[in-house]
Amino acid sequence: MSKEKKQQPYRVYTQYILIGAAIGLYYGLFFRETTRELDFAMSIYLSIVAALITVVVRSWKKNRKLNEIAIDFIKVLFFFLVIMLGLEMRNLIFKTGGKTMVIVFTTVIGTILGFTASLKKIDRSNKKAALKKV
Repeated sequence: MSKEKKQQPYRVYTQYILIGAAIGLYYGLFFRETTRELDFAMSIYLSIVAALITVVVRSWKKNRKLNEIAIDFIKVLFFFLVIMLGLEMRNLIFKTGGKTMVIVFTTVIGTILGFTASLKKIDRSNKKAALKKV
């Protein structure tokens, strides 16, 4: 008889939040001021392309309905927009608040994205557990 090891939600939250915060901290600590102009349009364009590719790969051969694909695209697009626009805003924040504010900003963004990813992970594992019971 094999016992399934079920992860407690608080561990998943903690793991993803810490990973997100660490990635954000990295992007803040190793930021160097640039002389180029901010380009939010390119960030938005790259986010759209990345979201399209992600949703196409996720939906490949799964017979998903169009509304499911559209909702998935919006969620993924939001995630990529936060990342790309956050990275682009580092230079602006550096000019207004200095290196410390950049570190705080990127760490907070990473923490929020980590928490969001943990919610998605727990939701997926709950759906899989419900399907196994049926």
